[in-house]
Amino acid sequence: MKNVKAITPRCGICGKLYSLKNDDGSGLCMSCRPEHSQSILTMRHRLKRKIVMEVGKTMVDDFDREELKAYEVEAVQEVQETEAVQENIDASISIGDAAETQEVEKKELKIEDIIEPGRYGISNSQMIPAMKKAIAEGSIEKLALLKNSYLYTFDRSIRYLKKTEREFIAKNNI
Repeated sequence: MKNVKAITPRCGICGKLYSLKNDDGSGLCMSCRPEHSQSILTMRHRLKRKIVMEVGKTMVDDFDREELKAYEVEAVQEVQETEAVQENIDASISIGDAAETQEVEKKELKIEDIIEPGRYGISNSQMIPAMKKAIAEGSIEKLALLKNSYLYTFDRSIRYLKKTEREFIAKNNI
């Protein structure tokens, strides 16, 4: 395994070699890649940081240390926000507003509840079933969240849906 080197990706349009860190799976360099697909690259970096934190990587360079520190700060902020939300929920339950608590939980729609990344992130194999499920439920909010989170994959996955499903998306201007 030590003798194996990573293959430097080559752009499918201009043919230039580009960094493996900038590879989002589209096969295009930064200059040829559509601007709306840049969110995929940032999501990939976030997933990489999560994996690094979970595995407990000890050998990191200076750039990775800065990313880890930024990730730790974000994680602390998320924990604080979660604790504040939990305190609010506990307070509303103690008052007896259980109906309001259910409404708050319904309003908080998270992308993790809709789609789960696969081995190579979010691809058609994850996006198409998630889109079909959201269309079957008639949930415009879930489709909008999928499109906002994974625009590039969402646009590429529409062609694999049935005609009625594509019409549902077009009719609701998603």
